[in-house]
Amino acid sequence: MNINSLTFLFFFLPAALIIYNLSPKKAKSAVLAVVSALFLALSRPGEFLLFAADIVLLFILSEVMLKSEENARRKKAVFIFSIFINAAVIFYFSLKNQLSGGFAPFAAMVISFTAIGYFVDLYKGEAKPIRSFADFTVFLAFFGKLSRGPLIRAGHVEANPINESFFLSETGNGLYLFIRGLAKYVVLASPLAAIHEQLVLANYSEISIVGAWLDMIVFSMMIFFDLSGFCDMARGLGKCFGMELPQNFYFPFQSPTVSDFLDRFNMTVTGFFRHYIYDVLRNDKNSRPQFIVNTILICMLCGIWFGIEMNFIFWGLYIAAFIIIEELFLKKILLDIPRLFARAYTFAVTMFSMTIFSAEDTAFIIPSFKAMFGINAPMITSQVSYIVSQNMLLLGVGAFFLISAFSMLIRYLSKKSPVAYSVFAVLESAVLLVLIAAELL
Repeated sequence: MNINSLTFLFFFLPAALIIYNLSPKKAKSAVLAVVSALFLALSRPGEFLLFAADIVLLFILSEVMLKSEENARRKKAVFIFSIFINAAVIFYFSLKNQLSGGFAPFAAMVISFTAIGYFVDLYKGEAKPIRSFADFTVFLAFFGKLSRGPLIRAGHVEANPINESFFLSETGNGLYLFIRGLAKYVVLASPLAAIHEQLVLANYSEISIVGAWLDMIVFSMMIFFDLSGFCDMARGLGKCFGMELPQNFYFPFQSPTVSDFLDRFNMTVTGFFRHYIYDVLRNDKNSRPQFIVNTILICMLCGIWFGIEMNFIFWGLYIAAFIIIEELFLKKILLDIPRLFARAYTFAVTMFSMTIFSAEDTAFIIPSFKAMFGINAPMITSQVSYIVSQNMLLLGVGAFFLISAFSMLIRYLSKKSPVAYSVFAVLESAVLLVLIAAELL
């Protein structure tokens, strides 16, 4: 069972909400921890015991660290061991998924990186300790954020992350955000993934200019709707259960610089690496060589978040190269030129990056780039022409929602006429539920 399934939507989620809201205030954290554990058991049955043992061990280590305040050597030893345990979990699941050809181990990434941040902040005295095992479990493994994040920094939440009071309006807002996120994935990302697979097969037989460009654009739309959709679902579920999770994507393909793109794309992950690695490595001199090394390291880690594979590492290096070029040579130019041109430049650079990101076979990257520039490639093939003709509506809808026009209109409506916005939200949710059910049946 996943959060993008009908079983979750019509059975698991309603039952969880009813049980959670009927439970006493003091028991809500424990109930949510049990719900999260049950979700993990149903969605990852073969790995549940390992995840459970990992969370129990991490809680024990955090308690030992807290009781070692007056013993600096033991505190440091526990801290180092906790980082080792989390790194080992990340490496194990990444290697396992790579060997099996599965998806990136996001659940392991979310739990382990959240734990690493907590132990670092706890060691430095910058986070309030979480002494309740139920609160600790929810903090690390709230079921809504296991699929794609977002990451929560320990220093940015209270010891008890749950608002134990029930607010119908917040639950309604949460369900609305969840349904919109689910629609992003089911109605847009999944069909776009099917088009991407068709284009990959067509380009393998004979790559064309239109085929290479279209595959890059389709994949960019797919990855945005996939990742942002799951994070919207997480934020919506968080609201339903009294948690405020951070935004993780903010229209990255409209950024005026590549550096800004990285800050808008997977924001909590980028912020995590900046805070715990970049800021630690940076010194007062802030020299250019140090900036270059730190930027390369951060961008590579942002790529590795999606899996320990060469295309993700190359993607990180590509993004790092443009951030460095901007900082050293283009910053003033990009600030002075009209914002539309700056966005066009960043859109082109980041779109090209998706060719690297999507390449399961890295040997296909160079031929794709050559085809985009018309080198030894036909304009279009019959296969690509057929794919375009069959999917014009979906491609148009995807391109429209890739930009911020619709979201800006919704925000404007919510401010100017809350009643009209509420009516629209109900109608939109009903339509989206029908479309989601039709796609998932």
